[in-house]
Amino acid sequence: MYDLEPQRAADEINRHGATRVLVQLPDGLRPLALALARELETLTSAEILLSGDSCYGACDLATTQAESLDADLLIHYGHSDMMIETSIPVIYVEARVDYDPETLLEAALPLMEGWEKIGLAATVQHVHRLKETAQALERFGKTPILGRGTGRAPHDGQILGCDYTTAINIADEADGFLYIGAGRFHPLGLATATGRPIVMANPYTSTAERLGESEVMRLAMRRMAAITAAKEAERYGIVVSTKPGQLQLSAARSLRDKLKKLGKTSIIICLDEISSLKLGNFSEIQAFVNTACPRIAVDGLPDTIQPILTSIEAEIMLGERRWEETWGRQYFG
Repeated sequence: MYDLEPQRAADEINRHGATRVLVQLPDGLRPLALALARELETLTSAEILLSGDSCYGACDLATTQAESLDADLLIHYGHSDMMIETSIPVIYVEARVDYDPETLLEAALPLMEGWEKIGLAATVQHVHRLKETAQALERFGKTPILGRGTGRAPHDGQILGCDYTTAINIADEADGFLYIGAGRFHPLGLATATGRPIVMANPYTSTAERLGESEVMRLAMRRMAAITAAKEAERYGIVVSTKPGQLQLSAARSLRDKLKKLGKTSIIICLDEISSLKLGNFSEIQAFVNTACPRIAVDGLPDTIQPILTSIEAEIMLGERRWEETWGRQYFG
């Protein structure tokens, strides 16, 4: 189902003259890792190593691991280039997945009744079919709208968990959005960022469903409750990720200074991978502020008793932002 582009990866290995290569795959692609590594070894003369650590996005590059292993090249699967400066060359393979636009639209269109202008959004695995999907929508008598890719999301219509710019830029024109991908986190972020209704079309199952407004409201209520609870804390843990694209030490220091002025106690906690087990050991902490990927706080960490805020939610807690102005386009960064 996934296009792992082994020949392109091998060509890049040979072009760079790499003798030792670290291959980084997200969890969903790891069942294919052994076969991929064997194929790359057959196509090249390089030693292929597999990273077993986290791979949550292009912000989570295994460059430190690659350096410690003396690798000449890192091949990162499942995400697009976020333009992060790296000490070693990185090859991005997006692991695209095809789908049939008309089949997917037949499932989705009954849920978009009354919509004339439809915004399109997808994760990187599916953005390569969005233009064909737009053409299919036109054949069904609809007007598709595709936001221009830019910055961290370089493809037209692409959204990230921390970047909905392509959708935000066209939200005022669209009656609603058709999201193509699996899972609920991205469509929830899309609804929050645009304020538009969302239909979720799953290309793996060729099914579609409407994202309920009540689901968005429950998310808002959970986040408001977390902010309210964190306001009562006296001791804060400010979490900093050491992942290359998530490192926000300056922001953490600034927050620490602000809390100190309010008479609060805080400490900066540096982690590569943030988990409930690791945070749970800091039992003195009454609330956490996560300066890394906002998904960690918004999704929640199981078994973590203390509230966890995003950086933006911390600013709401401090009175620097108003909830009404923030819930929406700025909320996920």
